[in-house]
Amino acid sequence: MKISKSDSSDVQEILQVLGESKGENLTAQQRAQEGFTQGTMDETMLKNFQAGTGVFVSKERVDGHPIITGMAMTTLGKLAKHGTALAAYNAVLASGQAGEDEIFLYGPVTVRQAFRGQGILTQLLIHICLALKAQFRLGVAFVDKENHKSLLIHRHYPMTELDGFELNGHRYAVFTFEPEKVLTFYQNR
Repeated sequence: MKISKSDSSDVQEILQVLGESKGENLTAQQRAQEGFTQGTMDETMLKNFQAGTGVFVSKERVDGHPIITGMAMTTLGKLAKHGTALAAYNAVLASGQAGEDEIFLYGPVTVRQAFRGQGILTQLLIHICLALKAQFRLGVAFVDKENHKSLLIHRHYPMTELDGFELNGHRYAVFTFEPEKVLTFYQNR
């Protein structure tokens, strides 16, 4: 497995991976159990993420061709303008854990179904922490509380869960993590 920052050649495949992970063809119970990504993303938005702190991808060779097996998006927290990203950013600012220039947002993240359970998400998190630790004191993720699979995964990581917030009839958990502490945690494993 190789992890790197994505580039323009990865755009269509990232959009495909995100589309596959929405779980739109699943029941509410299946979505809760299997996990899902929220929100919408188009090519322009994705390229903006790539131009910023980055979209990180894991790749493996399958039948002689490299394919994206997982991906994690990041962005400067203060760029959040509306919706759940802004609510999560504001919740962390209000907690006093970090200042406005010290926060990056982490997510959405997903691993293709066929590659789950292999530690890809953990490796993506470690790679992001290595890449962003000098710039940021705190990473922030938010998870729809109906997404039980994602809640379990985030609670497994060395992250702090805040009270969260409610927006448009949905409740969200907010998770924060210090890149250096994540790296220290996994250094001895």
